[in-house]
This record gives sequence, C-alpha cells and structure tokens, in this order.
Amino acid sequence: MLTRRIVALLLTVGAGALLAPDVAHADYEHCDALGNCYWVVEKPGTGGGGNDGGGDSGGGAGQGCRYEGQTVPCVVDSFGVWDGSCYVRRIPPPPDGRTDGYWSIRTCGVYGGIASQTTAWSPEPPAGILPSYQELTQRAIAQMNLDGPDIGIAPRTDGAGLVGLPIWLWNRVSPSTWGPVTRTAAVPGRSVTATARAQMVVWDMGDGQSVTCTKPGTPYRPSFGNRRSPDCGYDGYRQPSSTFAGGRYTVTATTTWLVTWSSGGGNAGSQSIDLSSTITIDIDELQVITS
Repeated sequence: MLTRRIVALLLTVGAGALLAPDVAHADYEHCDALGNCYWVVEKPGTGGGGNDGGGDSGGGAGQGCRYEGQTVPCVVDSFGVWDGSCYVRRIPPPPDGRTDGYWSIRTCGVYGGIASQTTAWSPEPPAGILPSYQELTQRAIAQMNLDGPDIGIAPRTDGAGLVGLPIWLWNRVSPSTWGPVTRTAAVPGRSVTATARAQMVVWDMGDGQSVTCTKPGTPYRPSFGNRRSPDCGYDGYRQPSSTFAGGRYTVTATTTWLVTWSSGGGNAGSQSIDLSSTITIDIDELQVITS
C-alpha cells in the first residue's frame, strides 16, 4: 500500500505566504493504524537516528514535504497538515452536523493553482490530520488520575462530635488530591504538557453552611483538645445530626483544580476542574446531668 510520508514540523505563515522549512533530517518514523507514515523531527536541524537522516545536505523524506519537486511546509497551524496535495485541518461539527466521525477543512491549490477550501465529514481521521491542542490537553489530564479530596475530619466518622465544638477539616495530600502533577500528551508533530494544581477546597457541611480553604488543612491530634483548626475548620454545628434525614450530616468537599497547559509551538491555555468527595458524621447534643 502506498503510504504518505510527512515530516511533522510546526511552521508559521508570514506576510500571507507559506514559508518553506529549513532542511531537517528525521529522527524516527511513525505509522498510524491507517497506514499513514510520518517522519518525525524532534530537533529540527539535527541529524536523526535509524533513518539515515544524518549529514548536512542529504536528500530523502527527512528534508521535508514535497509537491511537484518543491519543498513545502509539512504543518501550518492555520491550514493543518500536508497530506501530499492539500492541507487538512480538523474542525468542530457544524450546527446540526453529525457528531460521530471527523469534520475537516481541506485547503488545496496553495501550490500550483488557485487555493480553495472544502469542508467534509469522514468516519475515520483523514490522512495527515492532527488532534487539536485542546484534545491533547484532555488526554494529558486523563493521565493525571486527579481525585476529589481524601477527606480527613474530626470528630472521626466512627465516633460522634458535639454541638458547638469545632470541626477540623483536612485533605490528605498526594499528587492526585493536591498536586502538582504534570503529564504530556503527544502525537507526531504536536505535543501538550499540562500541570494541575489544587487551588482551594470548598466544604459543604451538610447544614446549609460551607467553608472555603486555600490550604490542605491540618490533621487533628488529640493533644489539640477543643482548639480550632489554624487553617481549615468549621466553628461547629448548631443542631444535632439527629434532626436531619438519615441522622448524620453529609459533608461534601470539592477541590477546584487549575490546569495550565502549553505546547512547543507557543500555544497555551488553562481550565478549571471541580472534583468532589463525601463523608458523613454524627453530631450529638451535649447532655447536662443534674442531681
């Protein structure tokens, strides 16, 4: 089967004209499930390994994409990836368009003809198409295994607290519950590195009140007695949990994560993610014994 060989280089468009890439030799070859093969240049301008890409002036696929004898950019962000005759760029589904498969714009005639663009749907990824930076960001986030808080609370869930006494709240810190955690998602020609950091935890105490903590909180120790938490706590419940459905308060802790991402091409962005955990506690009334 005839396969396309594309050097995955990130280039730019300047002054309305496409810029041809400098000579660069391939570091390795990647072939996808459709049989499309890409020469990948990780360090443009350096010799590659395993593909006879070394040297200063050798020919072959390592020097870039070709069209009718001339060198053309293999990747141009505004147009997409060169597939041998046209540039292909993925786009979101149009209004009322199909949401399965792939929508793309093909820009043809950039070299040797009148440039034209067509929009098309296909059940499989068109040859040469690259995932968007946003898609790669989601792939990187999926690798992080982020969680809601690993809840610590005093009084303990297997005991009972008392009305009016302070409640200590904390999130047991790990990369998946507080961060920072960094992951990279990549395909030939494009990569995104994302880092997630917890910004705050909002504690819904189950009685209509909430507490916002910008720190993980301090774990309670018996030696602290009835003192309040120095950085993350609730002043105390006003009613026993027996007055609420189920006889226990449901405490919901929600971490707001900030994920920042960047790519080698200068693209960057951020997004927030909220993840929650729950726990229940028993709060009793203080019984006064008189004689």
